[in-house]
Amino acid sequence: MPSGSHKAERTCLGCRKVLDQNQLVRYVASPQGVVLVDYRGKLPGRGAYTCIDRDCIFQAAKRQQFSRTFRGKAENPSGEDLVGALGAEIMNRILSLVGMARKSGSVVSGSGLVLTALSGPEALGIVLVSQDISSGIGDKVRGKADFLRVPCYTVSTKEDLGQLLGKGERSVVGIKPGPLAESIKLELARYTHIAGEF
Repeated sequence: MPSGSHKAERTCLGCRKVLDQNQLVRYVASPQGVVLVDYRGKLPGRGAYTCIDRDCIFQAAKRQQFSRTFRGKAENPSGEDLVGALGAEIMNRILSLVGMARKSGSVVSGSGLVLTALSGPEALGIVLVSQDISSGIGDKVRGKADFLRVPCYTVSTKEDLGQLLGKGERSVVGIKPGPLAESIKLELARYTHIAGEF
């Protein structure tokens, strides 16, 4: 078999499906016996896996699968705790990608500039609005994005978005089309699937 042709596969502790490792969430046990979400797959130690799915996580926790996988070296966590931790990890990844988009010059921020960009020859790839945006501006931005079929999501706060961009508060951020916009859309879809809503 040619080198690099085999993808690592793992079994979900919830539904028991065997999938490519990159389609699953990895968990590790800390030295203190706490099960940690290893969303980026960087932490050392034996790994356990579930689908990126609430039902699989809850099923695995309910059936004590984490404790079994870690051979009694970790307390079995609650499904609620793991879903909450995973949601936080995914949101951190989203915000990190927005920061990367800023550094690459792929960001337009501020409601006026985003509305102008949406009217331009190259529509934005995705629009993010803060949770605490004023209803009037939010409706205007969402309405225009929807009309132009540009995905629009509600995330974080004006303060957080502003800090990511190295500016004051920002209630609207547009990401230009490209790989980073696509990665953000993927993570937002995962977040919605885990958290249930924005």
